[in-house]
Amino acid sequence: MKQLCTVLGLSSLMLFSCKSSENSVSKSERTHSKKSPNVILIMADDLGYGDVGFNGNKIIQTPNLDALSKKGVTFTNFYAGGPVCSPTRGTCLTGRHYSRYGIYTANVGHLPKEEITLIDLLKDKGYETGHFGKWHLGTVVKGVSSKGKKRKPVLNFSPPWHHGYDDAFVTESAVATWNPTVGKRYKKNEYYHNGKRVTDNLDGDDSRVIMDRVLPFVDNAKKENKPFFSVVWFHAPHEPVVAGPEYKARYSQYSLGEQNYYGCVTALDDQVGRLIKHLEKIGELENTIICFCSDNGPEGRKRAGTRQGSTAGLRGRKRSLYCGGVGVPAFMVWPGTIKANTRSEYISSTLDYLPTLVDGLALNNIEDRPVDGVSLMSMFNGSSKTRPKPLPFMYKGKGAIIDNDLKFVVLDGKLKEVYNLREDRSEGNNIASQYPEKVSEMKAYLKDWNASCQNSQKGNDYNNTNYQPVDRWQGLKIK
Repeated sequence: MKQLCTVLGLSSLMLFSCKSSENSVSKSERTHSKKSPNVILIMADDLGYGDVGFNGNKIIQTPNLDALSKKGVTFTNFYAGGPVCSPTRGTCLTGRHYSRYGIYTANVGHLPKEEITLIDLLKDKGYETGHFGKWHLGTVVKGVSSKGKKRKPVLNFSPPWHHGYDDAFVTESAVATWNPTVGKRYKKNEYYHNGKRVTDNLDGDDSRVIMDRVLPFVDNAKKENKPFFSVVWFHAPHEPVVAGPEYKARYSQYSLGEQNYYGCVTALDDQVGRLIKHLEKIGELENTIICFCSDNGPEGRKRAGTRQGSTAGLRGRKRSLYCGGVGVPAFMVWPGTIKANTRSEYISSTLDYLPTLVDGLALNNIEDRPVDGVSLMSMFNGSSKTRPKPLPFMYKGKGAIIDNDLKFVVLDGKLKEVYNLREDRSEGNNIASQYPEKVSEMKAYLKDWNASCQNSQKGNDYNNTNYQPVDRWQGLKIK
């Protein structure tokens, strides 16, 4: 296997090189059958770091996620690619920061066809590919968007079936988590299956509606004796947060807002349990890689009404670059590769999904453009204890970067905050004055990285010389 490098062409940036999969893990450890392992990426929407039992929540019932997390590694320092939904989703599929292709925030830009994605790489290896639930990486009906004309629905028409998926059942953006066809969120935001509007089997719990489409896809891949790649992006617990009567009844001692939020999360958990039981029934559970995370922190400036998401003490919430906004619950299960019942403090991100799978599954390499994620294979086998390069963030002119224990925050164009995340998870003690040289180093790193992202945004990573960005460059401002 050739080397996968995130060569940014800038001397001040560290280079990342994946080890070959043969060096990372033995062939006997890597597979349990002749068929390549299946891959499932599961994502909750606006789920807080502290909203699950495996991160210590004592109220919200998530027994299936808790049990599944014990089959692999639970990450205590896992980060969404961005502090809002669309940007993070792009990082999951590309391994690249969303500023490189113009998805600066929610409902802005789209995933360009020129991006190389996990869909492309896994299809090259014979995988059946499917996407279910929220899409949010472009409009799914040409000229139509629930966000109206400001979404630029013609320019941003980029449905999943234009990106190589064999099967896709999606909405453009968020819908109600119970009876999804009810309410204004569903206007011009209907469910579409491979380009055709869906009208049947859409009542009740939305997580169940999604899973009802996932299981037949899994069964079809099994019938065809093909490995599958399934992206399951639940709407829960994004607003409007509504739980069905059965789920609200489980939390009857709490306020109505809490009943809806807690019940919505438990309903999602039930569908994950349903998926696991089905995989076990058809004999695929031990041959399936499963990744779970949230796309960002919980909604709202504080807990109120149905905005009951918990950050477990992390600072900030959705839309913030502090850890409550980008630090999310996450785990990965990989039978034969990841030791069961482990927890890791390793700095990890949704950016790492693609390079990790490229490394571990010996997929084709991306050699013609920068990749911002890193392979986690060396962490899994114990040969690496620290991330080989910093993890950068960018959002609406603000920035942050995590270099192992230290996090650096850019506000008003200046890098003026530093926190030791090992000693200060709540980011309450600014120790910038203790690290003047490191501050200068990280400032230079961010400037170079920002310039690299701007170069990518112009389309210079693509062979298509006719590529034109939909929106103007919206990068970091560093003085």
